[in-house]
Amino acid sequence: MKKNKMKKIMVSVLAAGLILSSLPFSKAEAAIPEVANPNKTVMLVPLDDRPMNTDTVKKAAAAAGIKLIMPPKNIIATNLQEDYTGTGSHGGDASAVIQWIKDNDHLADGFIFSADMIHSGGLVESRSFSPAYSTAQGTSNLNIIDEIDKAFPNKPIYVFDSVMRFASTLEYEGLTQKDYDNLRILGKIPRNLNSSSHANVKANYDIAYVKDNPAGGGKIQFTNLSEATKSKYYAARARKFDLNKIVVDKTSAGKIDYAVFGVDDSNPLENTIQTNEINWLTWQQNNVLGIAKSRIVSDIDGISLNLLARMTKELYNQPSLKYYVEYFGTDGKTTVIKDEYGYENVHATLKKQIEISGGTYVTDKNSADVSLLVLSPASIYRGALVSAFESNMVNSIPTVVLDFYSDHADSYIMSNILAGTNASRMLAYSAWNTLGNRMGIALGTAGSRMNFMKYETDPTKLRDASKAFASLSIDRIIEDYGYKANRQENVKKEIVNTYKGNVWNMKSGVPEQSSTMSSSQIKAIDNYLLTQMQAAQNEVVKSFSGRRVIEKMNGPRSLGLVFFNSAPTLTDSDVSLPWNRYFEAQIDTGASNLYD
Repeated sequence: MKKNKMKKIMVSVLAAGLILSSLPFSKAEAAIPEVANPNKTVMLVPLDDRPMNTDTVKKAAAAAGIKLIMPPKNIIATNLQEDYTGTGSHGGDASAVIQWIKDNDHLADGFIFSADMIHSGGLVESRSFSPAYSTAQGTSNLNIIDEIDKAFPNKPIYVFDSVMRFASTLEYEGLTQKDYDNLRILGKIPRNLNSSSHANVKANYDIAYVKDNPAGGGKIQFTNLSEATKSKYYAARARKFDLNKIVVDKTSAGKIDYAVFGVDDSNPLENTIQTNEINWLTWQQNNVLGIAKSRIVSDIDGISLNLLARMTKELYNQPSLKYYVEYFGTDGKTTVIKDEYGYENVHATLKKQIEISGGTYVTDKNSADVSLLVLSPASIYRGALVSAFESNMVNSIPTVVLDFYSDHADSYIMSNILAGTNASRMLAYSAWNTLGNRMGIALGTAGSRMNFMKYETDPTKLRDASKAFASLSIDRIIEDYGYKANRQENVKKEIVNTYKGNVWNMKSGVPEQSSTMSSSQIKAIDNYLLTQMQAAQNEVVKSFSGRRVIEKMNGPRSLGLVFFNSAPTLTDSDVSLPWNRYFEAQIDTGASNLYD
């Protein structure tokens, strides 16, 4: 493990701009569409530098007539280790981010802040065993929120923070697969249930659960990890939970207008080390903050997008969008979200995500602004969803497709939608990662776009935003369907079979499994990915060509439509594997060409 001092040195180097990219070869910035004459400007301090938290949000903002300003990527970047000992691991430079906020806050009409980035340097660093920022420093960092609130009392401030998952991050600070697995096992051991105070939650981190015994069963016995490692684990949790409390306190004091606490790694079957933390936060939400100001939800990577939808509602002064939900398969009320925030069913989580977006759940389809078509896990009703989508298009109903079929997109529904004539009219689509992520991503892109189209009347602004929206739609299909469902396995095989590489970090070889890949080998994978994604893009663009895209709302069931002509072909700067791992792909199609 690195020492804290060394990590701070690495962060300082990052701030100086000497590390230009997480890849060992440099790439130009991707061509992300922006509107020429935005209505509003929103400041986003993202969770980290992954595309879902940066590029996708920026493109969704452009599709809603918003200019999104973010810190330079070199000061928000997370870098996984450069070898299996952990050398080179570092998060973003929170101090530089705070200075960037101070330098640019006057430009913004509203603020969306990741507390993890501000207090720790990003999601990964927030659960570090040797954090670059102590609890006291993280607390001090969060005071930038008070400064923004004081300087701009009438501008909305939204903040989101994570609940620490069971384990820290694989391929970070020397954490091996074995360590990661053992930390998850330790975290899942049932704890004594006591969330009566913030201090009691932490006091019970290492106290075993015993039924009908309020005092618990004594210290947890787990010999797969050393006492020193367990102590570091509990210290990391305590630090993170202390910083959760600071966000709660600032929300209670009125410094934060809306706060979301995200959980994306949990266990629905037993109480765990997270249970008391979640119960305490839930009590604060229900009894101190109120659900009008705070939510705890299954998600983290989709929250900034969902808060963008809420922000557009506020900045454009729009009424709540009404969402009607139709399940194809189990109704959502009987399905618990596996390995996520497992304390509620899918339907309850979806309703909560709708609230976070600023929307309202309704049971009357005719009164709804948006139809949500949800493919339930392992459903046999995939054809029925495709038919419902086509029917909605005939009836001019803005429609979101949420694919919960499995751990990646279902090829059947998207291949059939693309084979039809209405794929380009889809308001939003998501099959990315966890079910909670999929909800936040889809509702965020749909809500921000709808709020803009209901507000905007200027033809030039509508067209500029539509160019970004068409690009965003193509990329979401390419990422979730084209890559995760159909081509990710090809990339994985290329890394493993051709180069004996580590799919979770090509820079870091695991001695018993794989070898460190050279810069030229990683570049070869990058080139292979580009070819794969160009083919995926071509498939989608063919389905969009000459087809209609929603451009404006003329009233209930009356849409203004524009035709799709073409989109720029993906180039080397538009495609990559973030953090040198196969998990997700950066895909950024440039602004599309449209015509009346």
